[in-house]
Amino acid sequence: MDKKYLQLFSELAHAVEVLSEQVMEYDRKKNDTKGEQTAQSMRDDYANLYDKLRNNAEAQITKSDYAKLLVAAYIIVNNIEDRIKGERKAIEGYKIDIIPKLSRINDETTNDTEASALAEEIFKIQQD
Repeated sequence: MDKKYLQLFSELAHAVEVLSEQVMEYDRKKNDTKGEQTAQSMRDDYANLYDKLRNNAEAQITKSDYAKLLVAAYIIVNNIEDRIKGERKAIEGYKIDIIPKLSRINDETTNDTEASALAEEIFKIQQD
């Protein structure tokens, strides 16, 4: 197998091992014993797969390993998509809210006193 794919598979297994550890901690804090045990089992499976694959050009990858890698790829893709959605929301927040307000302060004021007064008006916390 090409070393690049072996390295990719190793990193994929490690990434899911780490994510599983995070889920395990989250479940532990929620006192979700069943969830914690499931996450721990998953973490252990991917830790073993990571150990098998890393720096081992002769690793014999089984059908079960390929299935785990497939699941891992789906998990990582979903994780990346969720982060992208969050980043898009942040970008929209900047475009719709922050940038126009900062531009207004920059465009409509000529000194620090005016800028501070307008900023106070613009960024005033709305009371319900």
